[in-house]
Amino acid sequence: MKSKLGEHFKNKWQDYCSFLLMIVIIFAMLYHLMDLSQLDINIPMSYFGGDDMGVLVNAKQFTEQGWNMTSDRLGAPFTVQYYDFTSSMMHNVGLLIMKIFAVITGSAAAAMNLTYLSIYFMAGIISYFVMRNMKINCWTNALASSVFAVSPYMLYRNIGHIVLTECYFVPLSILICLWIYERDDVLVPDRNFFKRKINYVVLFFTFLIANNGIAYYPFFTCFIFLVTAISKLLKTGKIRQGLRGVIATVMVCFFVVLSILPGKIYTLINGSNSAAIDRSGFEQAELYGLKIAQLFMPVNGHGLYDKYIDYYNDAAFLVNENSTAYLGIIGMIGFIILGLWLFARRDGKDGILSKRLGYLSELNIAMVLLGTIGGIGAMFAFFVSPLLRGYNRISIFIEYVAILAVALCMDRLVEVINAKKVLKGILIYIVYGVFGLACIFSIWEGCPNLATPPYDTIREEYASDKDFVERIENQLDEGAMVYQLPYHEYPEFGPVNDMWDYHLYVGFVHSDTLRWSYGSIKGREEDKWNKNVSEMSYGDMVKYLKEQGFAGIYVDRRAYLDEEFSELKTGLEGAAGGSFISSDNGNLYFIKF
Repeated sequence: MKSKLGEHFKNKWQDYCSFLLMIVIIFAMLYHLMDLSQLDINIPMSYFGGDDMGVLVNAKQFTEQGWNMTSDRLGAPFTVQYYDFTSSMMHNVGLLIMKIFAVITGSAAAAMNLTYLSIYFMAGIISYFVMRNMKINCWTNALASSVFAVSPYMLYRNIGHIVLTECYFVPLSILICLWIYERDDVLVPDRNFFKRKINYVVLFFTFLIANNGIAYYPFFTCFIFLVTAISKLLKTGKIRQGLRGVIATVMVCFFVVLSILPGKIYTLINGSNSAAIDRSGFEQAELYGLKIAQLFMPVNGHGLYDKYIDYYNDAAFLVNENSTAYLGIIGMIGFIILGLWLFARRDGKDGILSKRLGYLSELNIAMVLLGTIGGIGAMFAFFVSPLLRGYNRISIFIEYVAILAVALCMDRLVEVINAKKVLKGILIYIVYGVFGLACIFSIWEGCPNLATPPYDTIREEYASDKDFVERIENQLDEGAMVYQLPYHEYPEFGPVNDMWDYHLYVGFVHSDTLRWSYGSIKGREEDKWNKNVSEMSYGDMVKYLKEQGFAGIYVDRRAYLDEEFSELKTGLEGAAGGSFISSDNGNLYFIKF
C-alpha cells in the first residue's frame, strides 16, 4: 500500500505542487490587492447600500431559513415573495455555496465574505481541471489559471455584481465546446447515447452552467455551442455532427427552464407582473454593448497612464459598465494571437495546436460579433427579446479563450525546449520564470483601484447601524412591525439623494425578530399598500399604522434634504407624541408609538 502511494506521488508530484502554486498565487494576490490583513470576517467587505446589500440580505436569510425566495420579516404587514425577480432563481450554485457558509458560520457578513473570496479559488481550480483535461503542462496550467482566477473583470464587479463575479463555470463552457469539436464520442445522437459516461458528465456541467450567471452565462454558452455546431457541420458536411452542439444547447435550456419554473408557477397563480423587472427597449443592448477598444483599456492606470484612460472615458460615447471588459496583458496577447490565426493557412496536416487555435479563433471572433455594439446581440434584442442587455459581459468568455490560447502556445514552447538535448533545464527555468513574472504582473496591472475595500469606513457605519437596530429591537416585542420611510420601490428604483437603492434593508440585516415594511415587489398589491401609506398626512399615517399593529416608524435620513427632513421629523413627532432616536452617525432615525 505504501509503495503504491509513494509511486503515485512520485509520478504526480508536479501536478500537486503546481496546483498548490496556483492556490498560493491566488491567495497572495488577493491578500495584497484587497489588503486582507485588515479584514474582519464578521464585517462585510462591501456595505454601500447597492446590490451588495441585496447579497447581504440573502446571506441573512440563509442564517434564518432554508432559501431566499420568501421572507416573513420583510414587506410587513404582509410577507414577501421574490418569484417575480427571475434572476433570483438563476444563480443557484452561488446561493448554495453561500448557504453552506451561512450554516457553518451563523453570520451573514462572514457568509457573504467567504462566498465572495471563494469565487477566485473556484475559478482557478475549475480552470486548472479544464487545462489538465486538455493535456496542458501542469506548470503552464497553474500560472495561466491564476491569471483567469484573478481577472480584472471579476475584481471590478466585486460583491456588488457577485452574480457575475461568479464566472467560475466559463472554463466548463469552453471545455464542452472543445469536446464536441475534437472528440467523436460526446453527445453523438445515436442508440448508444446513454451508454457513454461522458454524456452524463456533460449533462452535469450544463446543469452547473444553467444555474449560474443570471441567464447571461447560460445564454453566452448556448451561443458558443451553436457556433461550434455550425463549425462542425460546415467542416464535416454531416448533420449529425452539427446536432451535437444543438443537443448541448438544449441541455442548458432545459436546466434554465427548470430553475425558473417556480417563478412561472407563481405567475400562473398570481398573475404576471411586468413592472417588477423593466427590460423593455432594445436600445439598452446598444448602451451596454461591448467596445473592442475597451478590451485593451485598463480600468486602472496605476499612475502611469491614467490620463489617457480618463481622456478616452470622457471623450468617447457609451462608456459605462463595459469598461470592465479589459482582458489584462496575458489576455490581450492571446486575443492578438487568435486574431492573427484567423488568417493562418490551413491544410489537412494541421497539428493539434494549429487546430485548437483555429477553432478558438472562430469562437473568439463570433463572441466579439455577438457582444459588440450594433452586433448580433443588439439584433437579438431588437428582433427576439430585450431581456438581456449587458452584452459586454461576454468579455469574460473572450478573456478565458485568449488566456487558453497563450497557455497552448506556452505549452508548445515547453515541448520544443524539452526536445532539445543542450541547455534544456536552464531554458525551461528561464521560460517559466519569465512567464510566471508576466502572469503575476498581468494580475497586478489589471487590478482596479477599487479592489481594496475602505475597511475603516465600512466598520464604522456597520457598527453604528448594528448598534442602532439592536436598540430598536430591545425596545420592541418579538415580531413587532416597523414602518420604513421613505417609500422606495423594490427592485431597481435607484438612489434618492444619499440613500442608495437598498439601504432600507439595513433594519432587516441587523435584527433577528422584527418585521420591516420594505422589500415588497413593485407592481404587486403589497407595494401599492406601502406607497398609499407613505402618501398619507402625518397624523393619518401614525393613526393608521397603529391600527395595523405597527410599533414605530424608521427613517433613513440620507434620502431627505435638510428642509424636507426637518418637516418630516416635526410632523411625525407631533403625530406620535414622542421623539426620534438616532444612530451614532446620524443616518437612521426611529420613533416608537
